[in-house]
Amino acid sequence: MLLGAITFSCQKKESSDEAATSTSFENERNAFFSSLGAPAEVAAQLQATAADFNAGLLNNAQTYASYTTNEVKAAANLGIYLADLNYSIAFTQSAYVNDLFTASHQLSQTIGIEQSVLDFLMKRYTDNINQNDSVKAVIEDLFASSTADLKGTERETLVGIAMSAYQIENLHLALGTIEAFPKDMLPDDARIQILMPLFRVVLAQRQNIEIIYGFLKSISDPNNPNKNPNYPYYANAFEELIGVYKNLNVEEKIANNQGMELMSDEVVKQLNSKVDAIRAKIISAE
Repeated sequence: MLLGAITFSCQKKESSDEAATSTSFENERNAFFSSLGAPAEVAAQLQATAADFNAGLLNNAQTYASYTTNEVKAAANLGIYLADLNYSIAFTQSAYVNDLFTASHQLSQTIGIEQSVLDFLMKRYTDNINQNDSVKAVIEDLFASSTADLKGTERETLVGIAMSAYQIENLHLALGTIEAFPKDMLPDDARIQILMPLFRVVLAQRQNIEIIYGFLKSISDPNNPNKNPNYPYYANAFEELIGVYKNLNVEEKIANNQGMELMSDEVVKQLNSKVDAIRAKIISAE
C-alpha cells in the first residue's frame, strides 16, 4: 500500500508549511489510532447474528509466505489475518484459528515485532490452543503488539497500513455476512431485525474509512505519490468507497424516518463491490 516520508525544504518560507504539515500528520495520526476498535468487537457482532461461519470470507492463511518478501505487503495482510482470526475465534473454528495465527505470527516478525515477544505469544498460544477464551486473550496481545507497541517508532507507518487493512477486512466480513444471510428462512422484517446491528456497524464505518484515508495520505509523499506501492490505486479506491457512503445520505434518511431504505440488498452490493476491490488488491501476491 503506502510507505514513504514527506519531504520538506529548508527554506524559511517553507518552514511554516513544515509545521502545518507536521500538525496535520499528528492530528491524522491521533485520530487514526483513536479509531481502532477492540479486536473482537466486530467479530462478536457477526457471531451474534446466528449466521453460519463462512470460511469463504477468509483470506487463505497458506498464502502468507508470498507476503513476507515485502514489509508493506506483510503489514497489510497482517491486518487482514488479524480480522480473520477474531472472526474465527468468535465462531470457535480452531482449525482456521491455528493456521491464521501461524500466518499472523510470521508476518508480525516481518514488520519488526520483537522476536522475544513473538516467542512468548507463540508459547502462550500453544499452551492454550484448546481453550478458546485463552486463545482470544493471546490474539488481543498480538493485536496490541502490532499497534500500540509500534506506535511512535520508525515502523509506525507499517502499523497504519496493517490497521487500515484490518478495518477493511472487518467491513468485508460484515458485508459478506449480510449478503450471505438466508433470504428464505425468515420474513423480511424479521431478517432485517436480526441484521440491523450489522447494518449499523457497516454504516458507522464511513467515519473510520475517512480517518484511514486521511492517515494514509499523511504518510505519503505528495511530491512523488508513485513512490509508495499502489498509492494512486488506493487513493482512488478509498475516494470511491467514501463517495458511495456520501451518496447514501445516511443522516438525512434517518432524520426523515427512511432508515429502512439503507438496509437493502442494493446498498450492501454497492458497498461490497468497492470494499472487495480494495481487499483484492491487498491480498494479491503482486
